[in-house]
Amino acid sequence: MFSKFEYDGKLNPTFVEGEFKLPVSSIRAYLKDPITPRFVHVGSAGVTRPERPGLDLSKQPPAVRLNKELDFILTFKLKGEDLIRESGIPYTIVRPCALTEEPAGADLIFDQGDNITGKISREEVAQICVAALESPYATGKTFEVKSVIPFSEPFTVDPENPPPEKDYDVYFKTLKDGITGKEVLEQNPVPV
Repeated sequence: MFSKFEYDGKLNPTFVEGEFKLPVSSIRAYLKDPITPRFVHVGSAGVTRPERPGLDLSKQPPAVRLNKELDFILTFKLKGEDLIRESGIPYTIVRPCALTEEPAGADLIFDQGDNITGKISREEVAQICVAALESPYATGKTFEVKSVIPFSEPFTVDPENPPPEKDYDVYFKTLKDGITGKEVLEQNPVPV
């Protein structure tokens, strides 16, 4: 494949626009035993809340309150999650609360049912995703996660005394299959 640009950023003099094909003879997946997730999806806390009956929107994060104004972003994120769950591939769906640039290391709360709000470090979410790929306990799970640190308090790490590495399996083992937050809607359907 010829790139339009060279490694130094200059234009490639041999570049020619045109069709590109990559024939594939087969694609195969390897699943080890016990089965671990082959697909980790990072969604968003709040995806089931915009249509939840009886929910006080004034106490919800902006994305939930403004779902319609944001072109139904949470509605479409939930549809994407549903397609992953229905696909049959081993998955994990991580729904972080508000993402921050703070370092990883704060104590965490894992929950299911799409009810929590808070914040969590992007770095921590990345570590959770990597751990999920290796954990049979994360397979088939959908969960929300946040740190215990309130928004009003910044989280910092002392480089001389960093927090210990987490064993995320401790959290994954507490999670149940089939909990998505949609259960509330299914138990209390909206009259038509």
